[in-house]
Amino acid sequence: MEIFRIEEYKNSRRLVYLEEEAPAFCLYAKEMKQFDLKEGDELSDETYGEILEILKKRARERALYLLDDMPRSKDQIRKKLKEGYYPTEAIEFAITYCEEKHYVDDLAYAERFIEEKRDLLSKRMIERKLYERGIDKETQEKAFSECEISETDTVKALIEKKYKGILDQGFEERQKIIRKLLAKGFSYDSIKTALGDFEDFR
Repeated sequence: MEIFRIEEYKNSRRLVYLEEEAPAFCLYAKEMKQFDLKEGDELSDETYGEILEILKKRARERALYLLDDMPRSKDQIRKKLKEGYYPTEAIEFAITYCEEKHYVDDLAYAERFIEEKRDLLSKRMIERKLYERGIDKETQEKAFSECEISETDTVKALIEKKYKGILDQGFEERQKIIRKLLAKGFSYDSIKTALGDFEDFR
């Protein structure tokens, strides 16, 4: 492998390109000196292997730091490590380590997320947010099967919290409430059922 380009990066680090499109990895300046890496030089498999061992351990520590900050899905950790220019091998090493130690679990993450959002968001919106966090459909289905969720009850709770005081302000105001709830992903039937339980709604 030939070192195509080396770029200065923040905090005394360097980005090393093995091809033009994207950096292959990132090292501190002292490590660049240790491995005597220069543009145009050949990077041997042996040297790359040594670099990879350093980056695997660093990626693992970075993943643990991210998880200590807040619960995250595998995909969220993967994206954060990519932002740090860790090579794929180091990223997957870190993910596997966290899975084996049960520090990261997408099913548990999804179940916790559903429990936290069930009284605030529609099931459709929760599904979308979980998808954005890299939780696949199968894992989502398992998580929902473990967490009872009633869309009608969620709508009732939102009306009680935000809209009950304006239900009796006329037809137009009630239609605005319906439109807002529809925009949040709730079905019209759930909204209608929930509103029907409030005496002020006609």
